Amino acid sequence: QSGRKKQADNYPLLPGQREEGFGGTARFFNHRRRYQGAHERAKGPWNEQENEDRVNRGRRIQPGENPRFYQNSNPGDAQNSEQPQQTKRIGYKFLESLLQKDPSEIVITLASNLSLKELLSQTSMKPSFLQLICQVIQKACSSRMDRQSVQQLLGVVKESNFLKICLPQYVSDMITEAVPAVRHQYPEHIGNIISLLQDLVSIFPASSVQNISILLTVLPASLNALRASGVDITEEIEKNLNKVQMLVQHLQEKRREGTLRVDNYTLIQPQTDGQEETYRTMTIYPTYNEVHHDEKPFLRPNIVSGRYESTSIYLDTHFRLLREDFVRPLREGILELLQSFEDKGLRKKKFDDIRIYFDTRIITPLCSSSGIVYKVQFDTKPLKFVRWQNSKRLLYGSLVCVSKDNFETCLFATVSNRDSADLAQGIVQLCFNAQSQALLAEVQPSDSFLMVETTAYFEAYRHVLEGLQEIHEEDIPFQKYIVECDVHVKEPAYLTMDTTYNFAPLIEDPLPDDEMYPNVLRWQSVNVLDPNQWPPMETLKLDESQMQALSLALTKELAIIQGPPGTGKTYVGLKIVQALLTNERVWQSMVQKSPILVVCYTNHALDQFLEGIYTFQKSGIVRVGGRSSSEVLKQFTLRELRKKCEFRRNLPMHLRRAYVNITNQMKQAEQELHEAAKHLECTTHGVLHERHLEACIAPRHWDSLMNGLVRDDEEEFYYSGSQHSVILEWLGLGVTVFTQTAENLGAENPEEEQEAEAEEELLEIQEEAELIQADRVIEDEEAAKPRRRKEEEHRVFHELASVLLAMKLENQEEGTAQPQQKAMQWEVTAAQKRKMKQKMRVELRKLSAMTELETKTIQNVWHLDLSTRWRLYRHWLQTYQSFIRRRILQHEQQYQAAAERLAELRLQEDLCILREAKVVGMTTTGAAKYRQILQKVEPRIVIVEEAAEVLEAHTITTLSKACQHLILIGDHQQLKPSANVYDLAKNFNLEVSLFERLVKVNFPFVCLRYQHRMRPEIAQLLNPHIYQDLENHPSVLKYENIKVSFQQPKSLPSSQPSIHRTVHSSSPLSRSFRMRMLWETVSKALLKSR
Repeated sequence: QSGRKKQADNYPLLPGQREEGFGGTARFFNHRRRYQGAHERAKGPWNEQENEDRVNRGRRIQPGENPRFYQNSNPGDAQNSEQPQQTKRIGYKFLESLLQKDPSEIVITLASNLSLKELLSQTSMKPSFLQLICQVIQKACSSRMDRQSVQQLLGVVKESNFLKICLPQYVSDMITEAVPAVRHQYPEHIGNIISLLQDLVSIFPASSVQNISILLTVLPASLNALRASGVDITEEIEKNLNKVQMLVQHLQEKRREGTLRVDNYTLIQPQTDGQEETYRTMTIYPTYNEVHHDEKPFLRPNIVSGRYESTSIYLDTHFRLLREDFVRPLREGILELLQSFEDKGLRKKKFDDIRIYFDTRIITPLCSSSGIVYKVQFDTKPLKFVRWQNSKRLLYGSLVCVSKDNFETCLFATVSNRDSADLAQGIVQLCFNAQSQALLAEVQPSDSFLMVETTAYFEAYRHVLEGLQEIHEEDIPFQKYIVECDVHVKEPAYLTMDTTYNFAPLIEDPLPDDEMYPNVLRWQSVNVLDPNQWPPMETLKLDESQMQALSLALTKELAIIQGPPGTGKTYVGLKIVQALLTNERVWQSMVQKSPILVVCYTNHALDQFLEGIYTFQKSGIVRVGGRSSSEVLKQFTLRELRKKCEFRRNLPMHLRRAYVNITNQMKQAEQELHEAAKHLECTTHGVLHERHLEACIAPRHWDSLMNGLVRDDEEEFYYSGSQHSVILEWLGLGVTVFTQTAENLGAENPEEEQEAEAEEELLEIQEEAELIQADRVIEDEEAAKPRRRKEEEHRVFHELASVLLAMKLENQEEGTAQPQQKAMQWEVTAAQKRKMKQKMRVELRKLSAMTELETKTIQNVWHLDLSTRWRLYRHWLQTYQSFIRRRILQHEQQYQAAAERLAELRLQEDLCILREAKVVGMTTTGAAKYRQILQKVEPRIVIVEEAAEVLEAHTITTLSKACQHLILIGDHQQLKPSANVYDLAKNFNLEVSLFERLVKVNFPFVCLRYQHRMRPEIAQLLNPHIYQDLENHPSVLKYENIKVSFQQPKSLPSSQPSIHRTVHSSSPLSRSFRMRMLWETVSKALLKSR
């Protein structure tokens, strides 16, 4: 064994697995045979290199072991058929042609090209080739949609000889350049180099500082020499270089302070005294000061009676209000929790703003289609009365905060998959944010956390907040109206005085043939800006106010239509869409086609509106958003459209090539990660056999452990399943110890073994949890489910557990000490087995473990009492887990990076679909998520249905700079936007939508006046109390009288509840009471009408 090659970068082999026997493919669980004697062992586990040497030796297969289980296939073998063809070397002509492409195509091509690293590894280059590379990289990094590909590209550049050697040499040679024409070209190339440095420092602030230091040193000298020789160095170059130098100086100071260790450090420009932190650099998540010191954020109210001072203040106001709306409940909930830690009844206490989960363990990473998620387990005893199928707890997209040190440090994550059966077992899958992922490297499965869930739906907030931070002030359309509140509205930019519209398709009932022909010709060419030429409202089947609304929507670049109940606002909206689609030639760009964007607050309203469009537009519709319940629209969802063969065939080659390369990287990383993660999870399901812990045990402790169990009769112990284990005897779980102490175990830790009796009231939830979750899932973000089948997972897990564990929690028969004698056989009763299981579970859940310093004082491990032995075992176990955790980390990062790049590729695929569409429908949350695609699709016309129910920030992130026409349809007197925090809704005007705000500042709008739905007696309940001018359409006057029995229904309560009794809004009594009151109101109205 000592002559075997060390595998410092591999996982230890499982017992019975030989490296040489499987061609080096069995890489993961490479454990030594543990019974060789202490003299063959390495000197000590405290030296990490020695420790890894000891862990990474193998042993031969033993009789009775199953070698088939350990023959893991090479991660690349299964995908050989999917490997892309050998990538050609990147040359001058290739880069020249690439430079002519779109930035997105350039960065995706380079990031997925396997020859890029080889190209940039050269130590010398011709100046012209180097200049071309800089140009291509600079253009690639300008892509705003493909951040992960940009990061991949710059990651290769950061570690390359191109950056460390070639560029510094090239810049130094500028000083000696004798040809004036060449010298005068240098400023352009220096600008590209400085741009590259800016990108590197912004993405890799920690790891790039050292690599760019040489280049940053030679640049000023070359610039001075060029300036002295008469070359014009622009002010922009000087300014950008100075900015990079200041940033690097700032980062070097942070590095010396020890606060700059990882690349997720946020670059923040220093703030002058009294200046508030800019919203663009604020973290979306709660900060330490907010959680611990109740730091009050700087907030401005939404201005509803006039104009904003500037676009910057407008964006800042809405960002801070929206962030505070979801942060405040979490912040105040955590503050209340911190003050309640001393309460004995903490587990039973109810909190208004948060839900608490105790003894939470982050078990193992899992691979999902969206990236790395983590299997997390929490204590279900306080939640045993929760009906998870109907509970709003831990819904997809909910934000949780996890901490093990009283929120001194916080890990933030969102629920990525919700399975009610798993939740009943205390299992949920979480996706941690980027900042928290960096902290997970040191987390062990044995670490116990407190998990806090906020009631706010975080995903909707996150997409909009990120959109507000990213949007450029100059890209916001209609600032004249939205920010400055100008009430003089112009025509859409695409309309001219001579523009004609065809209104013939809007006519529903054709006239008789003798009248049809001349009128159709006239209505096919109508000057849209001349109302006298329009068809009469009777011909279009519109009432007077509906006709005004149609005219306003088609002739003003920002139109507001208010529709009280039953006035036909959806009907008018469909007429507007039909008119615009019929006259697409007027507003459609000849350079790049763009669809009409329809945005709704809810999925139900979106389905309803798109189904209406489908009646006159049978193709060209794309439905983006939550899962559609409409069978009609199923064919128009992104998922269905992606499945079409012609779509795949027509995808650009660079996307298809990148897709193959990235998916292969993901499969390889998943293969390596999966087996190690299962190994890690196994350590929490029982007691590890000592042979797997040997590398983590000091030599003298190992000798003491192995030599301490000596019996006078020299009886040999055999364990079922060949699981001979000394450590079970040592921990008091072997028969020789356990049968003597079993009687006392029940009283050893009574407070820990008793079932918690904390109860939670049955949740009366009106909406099914599955329906809420379905509504939250934005287009095809299927809840991040693991890619492997559960049955296979369980089989592999149990096979692995049977090898690693001396005793399993699930099955006590394997690994239980069974000394056999000639005359008699000791047996463990069922009751003793249950006590052993309970004892082991209690001890494995404990947090206390020995420190390294404490272990050095121990000589004989058998002289320790049972409680101290378990503390020492937990120390060994945590050391063992930390080995695996560090090994897993690299594969996690590789998989996550590849998954994020794949997500960007899918956005590119979606972009190809959306560009060919005529109508795109999205929810407001979906529009915020797809904001980068919308910037590329450039919809010129945006129609927002239910606009009065949408927070203003949601509406703004829906708009792109190309928008020339915005139509808002809604009714601010029905429903307002929903805010979590009442104080923000009322005192800071957060509940005032853009729709209502513009109405309040006297912006021109049309209110539909004629209701077509209610009997006059019902309508009079609304008029004049809510709507001053609501009138009845003649059609509602023809309704027949309703035959009503005025006998009170038996199902309603016969008497009103006591006025002093509190009636909760979710209780059946409350609902019945409301039904009764509604019945009495309607009855009185009907009686009066008679």
